[in-house]
Amino acid sequence: MTTENLEKMAQNVRKKMISVADYCRNSLIHWGSSLSCVEILLSVIGDVSNISNVDREDKSRDLLIISKGHAALAYYAVLEECGLLEKTFAEEYQKNGSRYTEELTINPDLMIECSTGSLGLGLPYAVGLAIKDKREGNDGRRIFCLVGDGECDEGSNWEAVMLASQQHLDNLTLIVDRNGLQLDGDTELILSQSNLSNRLGAFDWKVKEAEGHDFKSLREGLLMKQEKPLAVIAHTVKGKGISFMENDFSWHEKNLQGKLLQRAKEEVGLL
Repeated sequence: MTTENLEKMAQNVRKKMISVADYCRNSLIHWGSSLSCVEILLSVIGDVSNISNVDREDKSRDLLIISKGHAALAYYAVLEECGLLEKTFAEEYQKNGSRYTEELTINPDLMIECSTGSLGLGLPYAVGLAIKDKREGNDGRRIFCLVGDGECDEGSNWEAVMLASQQHLDNLTLIVDRNGLQLDGDTELILSQSNLSNRLGAFDWKVKEAEGHDFKSLREGLLMKQEKPLAVIAHTVKGKGISFMENDFSWHEKNLQGKLLQRAKEEVGLL
């Protein structure tokens, strides 16, 4: 897919995301961390993998594990933009009984391979899937796993990192949404991730840093030839696309209504 098409799709995805606020006026929504990974999700689902064009029952279909399950809003919007949902999700988002939950819940129809949200679950699960594929000779399939940089505080991730290199999982790609903020502040003040690239390299991973809102940069990183596990550290902006949300950790989870909702709609082109 062309970069121009992907950029237009990213604009549409942000419109879909903001439109959700009309149906969830009293709900807290994970805006910041969802907006930061729009281009990452579009790159994986709509560009570098076969997720959107291979039958869901086909064992050759690549898999995406979203460990930062609080980015569910972005995931649903990207699925819809890529034509992978039968109808719009916005009216059903967070409603009782809806399959469009606030955090990702296992659902084969939505290609959600495991429930996430409690951080540190996705990468170990992805490593297990990659090992299984290796043992079954299904080497053609790629396993992608998206984590947040705040999530890299979790020890379970580092156990998975060590195991992945020990098992030579060249079918596994880790993507870190490196927006520099987490629920309660700056990642560098809570538990520094400034040397994340060196840490992963020390565990014998192939590491590439990318601009997380630039499709060419993401494509270059995600399509690197693998002879070992690959980690793409995608530098992003929390709340990307909404000026008053950008680089403000208070928008990790917050209600959006009134004048700020009006302003957000104007900024994404809904008004």
